Amino acid sequence: MRAALRYELEQKGTDDWLAELAEEDPDAAEFAAQAERPDEASLPFWAETYWRAWHALRFDRQYGAMGGESPITFLSIDAYARRYGICGVEFETFLALVGGLDEEYLEHVAREARKEREAEDNRKRMTEGGYHGGSSSVVSPSHL
Repeated sequence: MRAALRYELEQKGTDDWLAELAEEDPDAAEFAAQAERPDEASLPFWAETYWRAWHALRFDRQYGAMGGESPITFLSIDAYARRYGICGVEFETFLALVGGLDEEYLEHVAREARKEREAEDNRKRMTEGGYHGGSSSVVSPSHL
């Protein structure tokens, strides 16, 4: 299920775009043919309940003032489960699987934030003082 969510978050948009492009431009069809959901990213039929629950609850979390997101709260998952009659051992499974999907989502958010920070750091390095083929205006301590 985590691989299916990772695919949805990171690749599905591009694959859908390539499919639409192939419909408009036959020359792009070879690229769209390569854009298929990997087998490991297929959602098993038994996982539909957990998948729908995570999608229903995914915004029921705290967001930090400086960015960042917390996991979906236990109370939210518990309320959802009670509404749909999920209890006992079924609830423990439900909690673990919805929590696993949420962990995958939070890892994705962290990866994207890290990429953005790295890109911003690179932009700053390129604009501060300009790029001079690797030279820097900072003198290393060994040269003092």
